[in-house]
Amino acid sequence: MRFQSISLALLSACLVLFVSAPSWAADKPPTKNGPIMTAKEATALIATAKTLKDHKRLALYFSQEANRLEADARHHDQMIVAYRNALYPRSMKTPGAAGTIEHCESLAKSDREMAKALREMSESHQEMAEEAGKR
Repeated sequence: MRFQSISLALLSACLVLFVSAPSWAADKPPTKNGPIMTAKEATALIATAKTLKDHKRLALYFSQEANRLEADARHHDQMIVAYRNALYPRSMKTPGAAGTIEHCESLAKSDREMAKALREMSESHQEMAEEAGKR
């Protein structure tokens, strides 16, 4: 009976964590005012960007993507804390195991590194926009 209670609590915790999690597969990053463009649109614009407006849009897109990844990193940080604080029976191999926590730590680190690179891309396009505005 006690194992059933723990299993139910574990299932509930997982549902809360993953239902409230952002969609990693979404093409459009969530933002307050909506996405500036989709990943597909950004890829097409990268190939043709020449004007101040083009580069400003790309700078905003990369900034929004960085924000999304930073939010994902914070979510993984929360999962790390949840896993460390959770009480799992020793017979359960995965949820409280070091490998699970290391997985979340790895994803958080990767998200932060990608966000940093996207911020640099945003700054580069901001500079390109300024150059295009001088022409």
